[in-house]
Amino acid sequence: MIDLHGRNINKLRISLTEVCNMACTYCVTSLSDHRRIPDELSADQMLRLVRMLKEHAGIEKVRLTGGEPLLYPNLIPVISGIREMGIGNIGITTNGQLLAKKVKALVEAGLQNVNLSLDSLEPEKFKRLGRVGKLHKTLEGIEECMKIGLRVKVNMVVVKGENEDEIVKMLEYGVRQGVEIRYLELMAMGPLYKKEDFKLVTMHEILERISTRYTVQPVSAEVDSTSLRYWVPGGYFGIIPNNSAPFCSTCSRLRLTSNGQLIGCLSNPAPLSIRHLLDHPDPQEPLQKLVQKSISYKQDASFTGSALVMSRIGG
Repeated sequence: MIDLHGRNINKLRISLTEVCNMACTYCVTSLSDHRRIPDELSADQMLRLVRMLKEHAGIEKVRLTGGEPLLYPNLIPVISGIREMGIGNIGITTNGQLLAKKVKALVEAGLQNVNLSLDSLEPEKFKRLGRVGKLHKTLEGIEECMKIGLRVKVNMVVVKGENEDEIVKMLEYGVRQGVEIRYLELMAMGPLYKKEDFKLVTMHEILERISTRYTVQPVSAEVDSTSLRYWVPGGYFGIIPNNSAPFCSTCSRLRLTSNGQLIGCLSNPAPLSIRHLLDHPDPQEPLQKLVQKSISYKQDASFTGSALVMSRIGG
């Protein structure tokens, strides 16, 4: 579906659940912030909404997020159902804590790519940033993905005073493993919204550190990619510069929450429920109107922040 700025909104991010087994400091204030909401959609309901969005709103690509999607009890049927309805690009974003034991079944169901959150390669720092979790489990998840041939990207949220000293170390790990590292600038969302002590490490600072070790060359990326990509000898990396070079003008994403609400823009996250359309005999026209209204909230400028937590809106 084309929005007011001429962008083709064809990517859907689905927060399957708000439950998570980690509590990253830039996402929530504590683990108790992650709760399963009482009106969470069933797998069948979620699939029906995705089918509507595919058939009537032009959705072509789906990324399953959370919370932690690997905690969603019906993840395999959801992936299989999305594949069976003809969507050819299915990905997942995960912290990887449960991935090693599940990756084979996920691929068999139809999963094609995975983004893993990995903010540190040092066990104590990993736990300090995530409050919960064990580094070796995420690393094992990456290794299993590589063994099975699943396309992997590793996301590192860079936080000043916490892990910026590992920027080069993380890229060295990516080059060794053959995975693309993506550095994320901190976003003013959830507990960081309007926070005075905003520990931003900018794109310029990230590139400056990497350039002390590697020859860096910019390379092309998809026109609606959130990431600016670069080549270094042995591999690639990306930077998602939410603050330094916002990607709002090319955003092609629509978000669906775990209870059936559409979110068209992170900076203007006015939720619009489509859950009631599950009982509609002919949902095409009302769905298209709601999707158009949701994506009309999209901005063509820069990210301005939000009090919503990422687990609510699917990362």
